[in-house]
Amino acid sequence: MKKLYSITLMFVIWCSFTISTSFADYIHQEGYCVMHGHCGSKSFFGKELNCPHNKPAIEPDYDLRSKLVQICGSQYENSLTCCDANQLDDLNSSTKQVETLISTCPACWKNFLNFFCTLACSPNQSTFLNITSIGTSPITNLKIVTSVDFFVGETLGKGFYDSCKDIKFAATNGYVMDFIGGGAKNYHDMLAFLGQERPIGSPFQIDFPLNDTSDIMLPYDDPPKRCNDIDVKYRCSCVDCQSVCPVLEPTPEEKPPCLVGSLTCWAFGLYLTYFILLMAIVIRLFVEKFWNRNRFDREGFEPVALTEEEDTSLTQEHPSRRYALNLLLQDYFYQQGYMCAKYPWQTIGVAALIVFLATLGCSQFEVERDPVRLWVAPNSDSAMQKEFFDQNFGPFYRTQQIFISNINSGLSIINYNTIKKLFIIEREIRELKSFPDNHTLQDLCFRPNGDSCIVQSVTGYWQSDLDRFSKETWEEEFKSCTFAPTYCLPDFQQPLKPDMILGGFENEDYINAKALVLTYVLRNSLNQNEIDAAREWEKSLREYLDKLIGGENDKIDVSQLRITFSTESSLEAELNKSTNTDIYTIILSYLVMFFYASLALGNATLFPRTIIDSKFMLGISGIIIVLASVSTAVGIFSLLGIKVTLIIAEVIPFLVLAVGVDNIFILNHEFERLTLKSFGEVSVEERIAKTLGRMGPSILLSALSETIAFGLGGIVTMPAVRNFALYASLAVWVDFSLQVTAFVAFLSLDAKRQEEDRIDCFPCYRIERAPERIDKEGLLQKCMRKYYAPFVLNKKVRIVIVICFVGVFMTSLSFVPQVELGLDQRIALPFDSYLVDYFNDLDAYFRIGPPVYFVTKDFNVTKVDGQKSLCGRFSTCNQLSLANILEQERKRSNVSYIAEPTSVWIDDFFHWLNPSLEMCCRFKKGTDQKELCDEYDDDNDCEICFKDREPQWNITMSGMPQGEEFLKYLGLWLKSSPDESCPLAGKAAYGDAIVRDLEDITVKTSHFRTFHTPLKSQNDYIAAYHSAHRISELINEENPSIQVFPYSVFYIFFEQYEYIISLAAEIFFLAFVSIWFVTTLLLGSAWTGFIVVCHVIMIITNVLGIMALWGVSLNAISLVNLVICVGIGVEFCVHIARAFIVGGEGVDREERAYRSIVDVGSSVLSGITLTKFWGILVLAFTRSKIFEVYYFRMYVSMVISGAFHGLLLLPIILSLIGGEGVGSGEDFDYDVFEDEEMFGGRPIRSADNRMLVDDGGIESGESDAEEL
Repeated sequence: MKKLYSITLMFVIWCSFTISTSFADYIHQEGYCVMHGHCGSKSFFGKELNCPHNKPAIEPDYDLRSKLVQICGSQYENSLTCCDANQLDDLNSSTKQVETLISTCPACWKNFLNFFCTLACSPNQSTFLNITSIGTSPITNLKIVTSVDFFVGETLGKGFYDSCKDIKFAATNGYVMDFIGGGAKNYHDMLAFLGQERPIGSPFQIDFPLNDTSDIMLPYDDPPKRCNDIDVKYRCSCVDCQSVCPVLEPTPEEKPPCLVGSLTCWAFGLYLTYFILLMAIVIRLFVEKFWNRNRFDREGFEPVALTEEEDTSLTQEHPSRRYALNLLLQDYFYQQGYMCAKYPWQTIGVAALIVFLATLGCSQFEVERDPVRLWVAPNSDSAMQKEFFDQNFGPFYRTQQIFISNINSGLSIINYNTIKKLFIIEREIRELKSFPDNHTLQDLCFRPNGDSCIVQSVTGYWQSDLDRFSKETWEEEFKSCTFAPTYCLPDFQQPLKPDMILGGFENEDYINAKALVLTYVLRNSLNQNEIDAAREWEKSLREYLDKLIGGENDKIDVSQLRITFSTESSLEAELNKSTNTDIYTIILSYLVMFFYASLALGNATLFPRTIIDSKFMLGISGIIIVLASVSTAVGIFSLLGIKVTLIIAEVIPFLVLAVGVDNIFILNHEFERLTLKSFGEVSVEERIAKTLGRMGPSILLSALSETIAFGLGGIVTMPAVRNFALYASLAVWVDFSLQVTAFVAFLSLDAKRQEEDRIDCFPCYRIERAPERIDKEGLLQKCMRKYYAPFVLNKKVRIVIVICFVGVFMTSLSFVPQVELGLDQRIALPFDSYLVDYFNDLDAYFRIGPPVYFVTKDFNVTKVDGQKSLCGRFSTCNQLSLANILEQERKRSNVSYIAEPTSVWIDDFFHWLNPSLEMCCRFKKGTDQKELCDEYDDDNDCEICFKDREPQWNITMSGMPQGEEFLKYLGLWLKSSPDESCPLAGKAAYGDAIVRDLEDITVKTSHFRTFHTPLKSQNDYIAAYHSAHRISELINEENPSIQVFPYSVFYIFFEQYEYIISLAAEIFFLAFVSIWFVTTLLLGSAWTGFIVVCHVIMIITNVLGIMALWGVSLNAISLVNLVICVGIGVEFCVHIARAFIVGGEGVDREERAYRSIVDVGSSVLSGITLTKFWGILVLAFTRSKIFEVYYFRMYVSMVISGAFHGLLLLPIILSLIGGEGVGSGEDFDYDVFEDEEMFGGRPIRSADNRMLVDDGGIESGESDAEEL
C-alpha cells in the first residue's frame, strides 16, 4: 500500500530544472524550460531524477502531442512542451493510480492533473520554477535536480486545496486529503507535504515559497476548477463538496432554549404562579382581619362564650352517614380476627402450608443477569435490530483497551524509554496463553486482511518491530508518522490516526501527548464456544496486567507509569463482584430494621416486667411474615418462568418490609389501646377481633391500592420494571393476607403469653410473682396527643405550613426537567474497581467515538431507483439520498453526533467498475469473466470490465449493472483485495457489510458505517442514540423505497431513555388512578381519595426535585424506586385518611384530623418512618456507589418527604377541606378517649378541639392538655 500512498509525491521526477543559484544567472521567461527528460538517480535503487534544461520549449512531434493531449488535455493541442515521451508515460501511469482516489470529484481531478501536467510539461516552466540545488548521478554521471522552488499563486493553491479537501475515502471513513496531502488543513500544508523529500515520498525536495521578493518569477496561478463549478462536468457530488449539498431542516436541538434571565421559562412560570398565590393569601388574610375587626365595631356586638352544649350544636356537622361497604368490611374483619385469635395454631399451620407449597416453586429459581434481557423487551426495536445485525453481519468485535500515562499527569508520555516498554508489553501480550486451553491472541484476533491482527498502537508506526525503533531517529519518525499516518502503515495495513493511539494532546501537538492508547480487537461470535475462548484469554490478559501494575513483572519497570485497562468481559465481572459485596450491606440494613421493629413494638417497663412486656418475638414473627410473602412471590413467579432480577432481590424485601412493618405497628398499637381501655373486661379474642375490625379496612385499603398500582406496572415492556412490578404486587398482597391471618394469630398468642406473665422469646417460663401490669398510654402517642396535634392544627401554623409545602412543591416541580437520564457505568461499580480509573481515562484521553451503522433491509438495490436512494457520488443520485443526508448530518456534528465520513459501499463499488481505472476491475482472459486479475498480472492477459459496454459507464449511472449482473459484479468486488493499484476493492472494507440473496436476486441487507463523535457523558450517549434514529427516520421519509435503522453496540442499553419519561408517566398515571379508585371505593369519599392522590403526587415530585439537586439520574433503577415511592406514599397517607373519614359520628373536620393524628400517627411514625430511617442509615456506608446514589439518597428522600406529607400536611388539608365522615358500627366506636381515669373524666369533643386550633396558638393547646 505504501506505493499508492506515496504516488502523488512522485510527480516531481517528471520535472527538469536548469542549474541556477540565483534568478539572474538563468533565463526565467515565457517559452523557456528548466527541465527536460531524465538524467539518472541518486543511487542504484533510487528513482529517476530530471535533467536541468534552461532552454526554449520544444515543438512535440505528432505522437508526443497526441499523447500529451490525451493525458493533459486540449490546452496542449497547439502549444510547445518541456516534457518528453518517457515523462508522459510515467505521468500517465501514476495519475491512473491517483485517479482511483480523487476521480469521484471531477474538479479536484482536473486541478490535480493540470497542476502536475503544468509542472512537467508547461512551455513556461521557467517563470514559476527555480532550481536551488543540483547533484551528479553516480549511475550516469549526469547532472540531476536535487531541490527546487515552485512558486504557486494563492488563487490556484487555495482553489486546488478546496476542491479536494472534502473528498472522502470511504473504506477507512477518512479523507483523500490524508493520502495526497498528509491530512493538511490548508493549501500551504498540502503543498509542503507533496514537496517533502523522504524515502517513500518525493525523491528530492520541493519548496513552495510563500512570497516572491523578485520581479523575475511569476507564480503559477491559473484559475482552478471549483467543486461547485458552473460547468456540470466538473461539479462534484454532495459527499465530496459541501457547496452543492441540500440544506437540511434545523433540528429541535439547534433551537435556543426558552429562558427568562438565567431561569427556564418553566421555572419562571412556576415561581411567578407561586408568588401570585402567596400575595393573594397575604392580601386575603389582611382583608379578613380588617373586616372582622370593623364588623364587630360597626355592629356593636360583643363575643360571648358558649356553653359546651351550645358550641357543639353549632359546630357539629350533619350526623355522619353510614357507608355500607365500610360496615361490611368491619364486620368481616371482626369475624376473621376472632376466628384467627381463637384458633391461632390452626391459622398459622394453614398459612405455613400455603407458603411452603408456593415456595416449592423456588426450585425453578433463576436470576436474570444479562443486561440486554433486563433493560430491553425482546420485541423492542433495539433488541430486534441487534438480533438482525448479529445474525447477518456478526456480533460487534470484542475490544480490549489499555491506557498508559505518567504518574505525574502533567508530563508527556512520548519518550524513547516508555515506547520501548510498550514494545515489550505488546510482545508479551502476543505471546500470552490462556489457561487452561492455551488460546493466544493470534487465535482470537480480528484479521480483516491476511494474518495480521488489528492492534492499534503507536508501535504500529514501526510495524510493531522493536528492531526498527532506533534511539537516534525515533522522534523524527514519530513526528513524520503522526503528520502522515498513511505513510507509516502497521502490519494490518490500515492507517493509525493519532486520535486512536494518543491522548491528552492539544492542537496536534502529538509529541506532548499525555497518554498512549493500546487497543486489541478480537473476533466476536454467536458460537458460545468461541465466546468462552475469548473470555478465557481476556481473563489471562487481566491477570497479566494486574501483575504488571503490581510490580510482579521483572522484565519491565512500570513504577513511574499509570496503567488502566478494560477487557470486553471486565464490566460484567466487576458488576458481579459488586453485587456479591453489596449483599452484606443489604443484609445488615434489613437486620437493623428487623431489630428496631422488634424492640419498638414493646413497651419500656421496669425489670422484671420488661422481659414479659417486650415483643421481640412478635416482631420476629412479623418479619418472618415479610420473608414468607417474598418467598411466596418468588416461588410462584419462578414456577411461571418469570426470572428474578438483582433489583427484585435487593428492593422487594425493602418494600414489603416498609409496608408490612407499618401494618404490624398499626395492629399492635390499636390492640394496645383497646387493652388499655378494657383490660380484664374483654377477652383477648374479642380485643383482637375489634382491633382487626377497626384497622383491617385501613390495611386493606393500603394493600389493595399498592397491589393494583404495582400490578398495573406489569403492563410495561421493560423486563426489569415489569418483573419488579409483578413481584411487588404479589408480595404486597401475600404480605397483607398473612398479616390479617397469621400475624393476628401471633398477636393473640403473644397477648395471652403476656397476660400469663410468661417471658418473651421463652414462653415456657413464667414469672410467678411478676409486678402488676402497668397500663398506660405510650410516650409517642402521648406526645402526638398533647403537643404535636395541637400545634399542627393551630390556625396560624396551618397557614404557614400550607404555604411552605406549596413553595417546596413548586420548587421541586421547577427542578424536575433538570433530572438527567442515564446510568453512569462508574456508579454501578465498587468505588475501588480498576474500571473506574479506566473510564476516567477513557473520557480524558480517547478522541474517537463508537462506530454506528446505518442498516438497510428488505430493499432491492439491484434496481436503479434503489441505487439512487443510496448513492452520493453520481449526478443522478437523489438529492436527499442516504449518502447525502449522512454527509450533511456530519457537518453539524454538534447535534447529529456524526463525526466521520460514511463508508458508502455502492459508491466505491460503482467506481471500482469505472473502466478508466484500468487497475481495478480486470478479468483474466479466457475465464469467462469469473477470475479477476491482480496487480501483478500482465496487462495483455487481462480485459477491463465495462470497457466496451453499451451504454458506457458514466457519472449519470445510466451504464450501471442491474439485476443478476449487479450481483455478479458485486460478488467479484467483495472478493477483491485492495492494493496499491486499486484501493477501492471491497474485501477488506466491505466483506462483512453486504448480504446477497442470489435466489431472490437482491441484496438482503447491507450497512453503511460511520463514527459518532467522542461521547463523554450519559447525555452524550442518549443524544447520539436519539440523533441516529432521527437521521434514519429522515432517510426513510425522503426515500420511501428503503428501510433504514441505525445500530451501534451501545444502543440497546439506551433505548429505554427514548421512552422512559413517557413510561414513568404511564406507570404513575395508572398508579394514581388505581389509588384514587380504591380509596374512593373503600373510604366512600371521592374527594378524600383525590386528596390522598394529590399528596402522593407531591411526594413523588419532591423526590424528583431532590434527584435533580442530588445528582440522581432517571433510569430503570430509579424508576423502580419511584414506583416504590408510590407505595411508601400510600402507606404514609391512607391510614391517616381513613382514620379521618371513619373518625366518629357527628364531629367536625378539625377534630377528625386531630383524632387521625392521635390514633394512627404514632404508628405511621414509628412503624414506617423510624424503621426505614435506621435501615437507610446503613446504606450510607456501602462500598457501592450505586447503593449510595440510587438507594440511600432516594430512600432518604422518599421517607422524609412521605413523613412530612403524611404526618404534617395531610392532616391540615383534611382539617380544611377533607371529605365527609362516615360512621362506624357500635362495636367500633373510635372515641377511645372517654376513659375517665386517663383523660380527666370527659371526652374530647368539638368544643375542646376548637380551642386547640383557634388563633390563640400553641399556648391554648398546651393549657387544654394540662387541664385534661
